[in-house]
Amino acid sequence: MYPYRKKAAILSRRQFIFAGASGGAAFLATGLLKASKTRATLPVEITKFTETLPIPFPTAPPSTLTIARSSHSFHTNLGAGPTLAYGGLSILGPTIEVTRGTPVSINVFNNIVGDHPFLQAVDPELTGTLESDKTSPRVSVHLHGSNTEPQSDGYPMDTFRPGQNYLYNFNNNQEATTLWYHDHSMGITGLNVLAGLAGFYLIRDIDDPAGGNGPLGLPAGAPYEIPLVIQDRSFNTDGSVSHPNQPPWLIEYVVDVATVNGKAWPNLNVDRTLYRFRIINGSSARTYNLKLSSKQPIIQIGTDQGLLNAPVYLSSLLLSPGERADVLIDFSKSLSGEKIVLENDAISPYPSGRPKFFVFNPELPEIMQFTVNAGAAAPKPIPSVLRLHKPLIKPIAVEPVRQRFLTLVEISGPTGPIVLLLNYLYWDEGFKNPELMERPKVDTVEQWNIINLQPVAHPMHLHLVPFQILNRQKINASKYLKAYYAKGPRTVISEHATGGHQVPGSYPPPDPTPFAIGPARPPAPNEAGWKDTVLVNPYEVTRLIVPFGAQAAENLPFGNSFIGTYVWHCHMLGHEDNEMMLPFEIIA
Repeated sequence: MYPYRKKAAILSRRQFIFAGASGGAAFLATGLLKASKTRATLPVEITKFTETLPIPFPTAPPSTLTIARSSHSFHTNLGAGPTLAYGGLSILGPTIEVTRGTPVSINVFNNIVGDHPFLQAVDPELTGTLESDKTSPRVSVHLHGSNTEPQSDGYPMDTFRPGQNYLYNFNNNQEATTLWYHDHSMGITGLNVLAGLAGFYLIRDIDDPAGGNGPLGLPAGAPYEIPLVIQDRSFNTDGSVSHPNQPPWLIEYVVDVATVNGKAWPNLNVDRTLYRFRIINGSSARTYNLKLSSKQPIIQIGTDQGLLNAPVYLSSLLLSPGERADVLIDFSKSLSGEKIVLENDAISPYPSGRPKFFVFNPELPEIMQFTVNAGAAAPKPIPSVLRLHKPLIKPIAVEPVRQRFLTLVEISGPTGPIVLLLNYLYWDEGFKNPELMERPKVDTVEQWNIINLQPVAHPMHLHLVPFQILNRQKINASKYLKAYYAKGPRTVISEHATGGHQVPGSYPPPDPTPFAIGPARPPAPNEAGWKDTVLVNPYEVTRLIVPFGAQAAENLPFGNSFIGTYVWHCHMLGHEDNEMMLPFEIIA
């Protein structure tokens, strides 16, 4: 329908479909090409459950943190390949532990010397990406889920190059929870995170103090509280992580090896007692539906932004990229020597892949294994109430001052999406016309209605502010699109536009309520807490209640109000790197 600026890129994408390969694995659009050589190209077998799980136990916050090239072996049978890492480690970064109300300042130094580990995948055609990122990569640190001043939020344009440093101030004035820090550089976020730039950041408070001995009796610290970051990867014959060359842009990096804390399909020996796992889905694009082969429950006690009111007993845990879950697993009734596998039955991109295109979405049915140690069982009680010194989570009672309607859309080529957009807007259009940017007022409550017009689910992340999920509701997408397009087309005012000079939908999008199908569904019990990332299902509207400041309502889980520019975006990293991210400005 629309002319394309990069016709050569479209041609190369078509050629890539039939012949594309990178290193030791063949890729196609969302992942690995289904071919017998996918695994046979590796000289050795990546055996499952033979690697010992590395445990990144918490440390005090450092005053300085370096980012540098390193090398890491993800499996004994693989060589060490190039990585990027924080704090002198070979992969990921130190687990930083802080206490609520105690601010910290961390001076981060970009000490990267040499080429980017994914040199050939750095794509200067993506907005914000520079040719120099291939040999002199930019970095930016985002503390995901933090209530932080705009200068320290890891804004994607606040990058710094090798030889430079940046001072981040984190006030930590929010409830105990699992945050994580990761790279957020415009256009290369996905590559930098895949290369290793991610780490845990645990906030503690009176109900969940550092070192344990808290009033809830929850495991805290070694050896029974263990962070787990799950990331799928693929490997070249030399043991390095594999990623296809770009262009063409890779829509979703969905591949065939599970790594946890930097090891492929690891094993953890566990005692016959209660364990607490702080789980991050740190994958580029894969959503997991986690369950235990023993059929015992996963007991969720916390969401992205803190503890729930009470534990939720789950047969499976759905976790999309960027989401976190604080869970308990009780091994006290397990038998000595029993082997329990953490399984996954989700198809990615969730929920059904991209069936209209010739792509392979490799399943990843096993993530890691727990082996139960010999010894007497030591059962521990699971608290029935999780918020002793904090108010119970209740729906925000303040009436929203405004509703916003926000769409997830794409511009397609012959083999799939060429670019993914929010509201048919490009990154820089809001700066050129403030009427195209969401600009909530500080200390007010708004309702954000996110309308997914895509065949895949998107994990949507708002910087700075936690929110509550109000409900989800299916819509008649074809009728909604007809009404949406009837208001368009809109002239694009971005030099980065892929689809010529116009897009089909005008701004703002229409209200989806008249196109609703069936009743609205409340959030699942384990989502009925404070969130900062939400999975938005295909052809549905997901309604959020968002407080834009600590004075917007009572009993909020954070204590500061800020004005300034932040971002909201899809947390499938290849999507946010190709325009599925927009700035928003909180104004006085």
